[in-house]
Amino acid sequence: MSEGFVLKEWMGTLTWKQQSTLFSALRGPDNLRCENVKKVTRWLRGLMQNNADPSDDYMKEFKLPLIEEINKELEFTSVHYFCHLMHVLEIVGYKHPDIEIRKQASNYYFGIVRALHLNPETENELEKRLKDKN
Repeated sequence: MSEGFVLKEWMGTLTWKQQSTLFSALRGPDNLRCENVKKVTRWLRGLMQNNADPSDDYMKEFKLPLIEEINKELEFTSVHYFCHLMHVLEIVGYKHPDIEIRKQASNYYFGIVRALHLNPETENELEKRLKDKN
């Protein structure tokens, strides 16, 4: 086992509220088996955590689905989970250090926002909403 932390280093650059928000979507929806949503969830786990057991497929890599494939499944999940996933993708889209990962997460975030007929937050609005109070 390697030394270090479970969380990836970039997570330490986020506010506590942003970090807490990221953890909210790591499991996926409990009431449904959504294969494409599960792929995105595994991808997010790999972005945020170092894998403690590489023999397990908890963070297995694979081809990521299109936003249309995700939205087809998300329409059957709870709005509660749908919003958790949207907010996690927003934070990764604005804050991850790798530009390609930011682009992928932003593509998902803006696709979900459009599906819900919402206006996306700017990074500044995100910062204000998830600002630590201390």
